[in-house]
Amino acid sequence: MADDPTVPLPYICMPGSPYAGSTLLGFLLDAHPACASIGAATGLTRRVDLKTYTCSCGRAFLRCPFWANVAERTIELGHPVSVYQTGFWNTHVRLSRRRWLNGVLVRSLGPAVATSVRDATIGNLPPIRRRLSEARAATWALSRAVLEESGKQAFVDTSRDHQRPKYLVPAPSLELKAIHLIRDPRGNTASIMRHTGVDVVRAARQWRHYNLEADRSSRRLPSGSWLRVHYEDLCRDPQATLDEIARFIGVEAAPMPPLDTAEHHIIGNSMRLRSIEAIREDQGWREALTQDDLAVIARITGDVSRRLGYPRPPTSTGRAVPSA
Repeated sequence: MADDPTVPLPYICMPGSPYAGSTLLGFLLDAHPACASIGAATGLTRRVDLKTYTCSCGRAFLRCPFWANVAERTIELGHPVSVYQTGFWNTHVRLSRRRWLNGVLVRSLGPAVATSVRDATIGNLPPIRRRLSEARAATWALSRAVLEESGKQAFVDTSRDHQRPKYLVPAPSLELKAIHLIRDPRGNTASIMRHTGVDVVRAARQWRHYNLEADRSSRRLPSGSWLRVHYEDLCRDPQATLDEIARFIGVEAAPMPPLDTAEHHIIGNSMRLRSIEAIREDQGWREALTQDDLAVIARITGDVSRRLGYPRPPTSTGRAVPSA
């Protein structure tokens, strides 16, 4: 691949709610002969201990040749990526190091006009313009290095950052598309509760916020650059879903290989270290949620749930079937 950043490379974002199946989809797409994924391209969190962290290939992260080659290549490309740093890499779009201020600067204000005016105003500030430029350049260098190392042509970023597409789409070096992976609010809410320890109200509000923000981001992308995928469809018929995604990305459809044969170099949650023997929908929420929980979820997520393809209010343990 050429080093010229003006030649755009295919870059696929995956905004939406956490614990919706993005790690699984990233693994499946990484096994495609034309797609490469390292998980979340925004990097490692502060909780990671690099001395003990393991790449999904099974090697210690600090001694994995893949990551050493990627880090070295980003230096050669003129935009070094801090892959051996925790607390996110310099690919992460962060307008302020203060978390609360960063939220004020990037989150949607609701009405599209208000958000656009705010973004245009702060986007003209020299420090913000510089940070955005640096994040875009580092993102290009990382994806270019990964594609060269893997010999593939389309980069898949499973970061669940719902604002990431709108900040990357202006970059001429990236041909950006987005897959909005959505999970039934009952299952996703239960998973958020299990992994983060929050109550049902906060978890349901997170589902609504993340997915609504991701849906709003679609307005910033050109027509044909946004694809909505339901987790339940992926689990029910993974090959058909992957074929649809391949057409969307612009690569040839390919048979899904045996799940335990491909070597991956993926960072993220502990699932990256487990072999995937079969694809099954996680329906643990049926036992975890009470009828009161389901009523809360229906009240908080109902309108957004229907808007995103789950036509029946999620008030029972009967499975909500995504609309076509």
